[in-house]
Amino acid sequence: MATREQIWRAFQAVAVPVLLGLISRQIWPSRPEQTPTSLYLPLLADIDFVPRTLPATYRKHDSHFEAYDHVSLLPEVAPAATPDVTAVILNWSRFPNVILIASLLCGPWLEGTISEVFIWNNSPRHITYEEMKNTGCSKSKLRIYNAPSNLLFQARFVACAQASTPYCFVQDDDYLVRPEIIQSLRVHMAAPDASRVIHLLPPHEHLSTTLRETDVQSSHDRQLSSIQTSFAWLGHGTMLHRSEAQSFLRLMRYLDAPPDDMKMADNFFTILSNRVPEVWHDQGFELGGGQPFTVGSEGDDRNKKYILRATRYLESLAHCGRVSCDGFDRNGSGDQQARPQLPYITLDRLHPQKPWIRAACRVAACVLETNIRTLPDDVSHTATNISDMLSLEIENARTLGDAGKQNYLDHAPSNAVDGKAYTVFRSLYGGKKGDKITLDVLTDISEARRWTAVELVLLVDSATEVILNSSLFGWSSDDVTWRSRMSFHVIPFATILRKKPLLTACNTL
Repeated sequence: MATREQIWRAFQAVAVPVLLGLISRQIWPSRPEQTPTSLYLPLLADIDFVPRTLPATYRKHDSHFEAYDHVSLLPEVAPAATPDVTAVILNWSRFPNVILIASLLCGPWLEGTISEVFIWNNSPRHITYEEMKNTGCSKSKLRIYNAPSNLLFQARFVACAQASTPYCFVQDDDYLVRPEIIQSLRVHMAAPDASRVIHLLPPHEHLSTTLRETDVQSSHDRQLSSIQTSFAWLGHGTMLHRSEAQSFLRLMRYLDAPPDDMKMADNFFTILSNRVPEVWHDQGFELGGGQPFTVGSEGDDRNKKYILRATRYLESLAHCGRVSCDGFDRNGSGDQQARPQLPYITLDRLHPQKPWIRAACRVAACVLETNIRTLPDDVSHTATNISDMLSLEIENARTLGDAGKQNYLDHAPSNAVDGKAYTVFRSLYGGKKGDKITLDVLTDISEARRWTAVELVLLVDSATEVILNSSLFGWSSDDVTWRSRMSFHVIPFATILRKKPLLTACNTL
């Protein structure tokens, strides 16, 4: 039994250091974390990835716009709440690229969006913070994991599943995504009817994803749940809920997927959701360098192999996936079991693909949305089996033709909002009643600002000007109350750019 003296000595042993610690903190308060300034901001500025002031018009010496500011340059673009996105970068053989990407993600323009930058290093060469300290990322914001082995694409899902934030932004180490686009992705994820995952894709990958969309209708005879899905890459930049990564990994474990399938997780992610992925035309910047994973026909064949494996998994999950099935026989033993509630995959509850095409704006934080056709009407998405996905893409590419494909690549909707007067969005299929274009500006333009006017300027050719004469213009500051205007003001843009037709600036009030 302890004596009073022993208890007193034990108390002193604990209390004295604590008291001294409290006193020392009052006399010598802890210094805030010191983060060196990024050495890569000049390089980001040189390639136009640092936010800058935009002109209100392309026209020089136009007194009409002297009192105007560009709406998206105002400070309320970024989310006002605490940053809640973890950015995940996979590193393999392009470490200089990773340094530049981290510099962008840790920049002041994303302080309200990015909470943590998680670098998953698949390379055997270890990375330390000392090598990253000149990116502008603080130790508390930068997380580096040197993996014992190369998990390939599986790593991005494992990293996201471990995040402390509700959202993840994932990308490869050969692409640079503009900060205003990351902001746009995050804002759209919060919309009530938003997708759980949004992919950024360059035109050629966007086209491939669109042509691969496959619909297999349910059949009571075959006891097959309806299938509607496609394939989309994640490495060009993808925003997703953390729970999507977690539930996807649970599904892959339920399927008892072998290690090779797990490592090629990108090839399974969108297909196994049984949902048509939401893909945006991007404004990305390819960095290149290092040793790419997918090279030539060998890389293409490998990707096709795993895409087909994903379709076989999906078909097995959709078989008797209907709620009308009494049970299922997973092991082929003849014993009927109650079907468990599967994670991630959607069965018997399809989400029809909306006709809207979206493109992220360059330089300004906004998103263009349109239902104008970019493919001919006879492109088909109907198939007998989900394994027909790749052959369906080939047939649709034939239907599109070389001219249609080239127009899709050269005149994508992203060209309409890239800040360049010499690039254009063009459809080969003509305007028709019901065609719409909207511009979702991520800045408060409500009447609370007491502005005299807000104007939208459309830079169009003379043929499109004729169409605009029959168009209705509407606007809303809250997405609830809409106002309309039938007329617009035409200003000739008296400059011929790269031998294009004479352009016209149409201002709508």
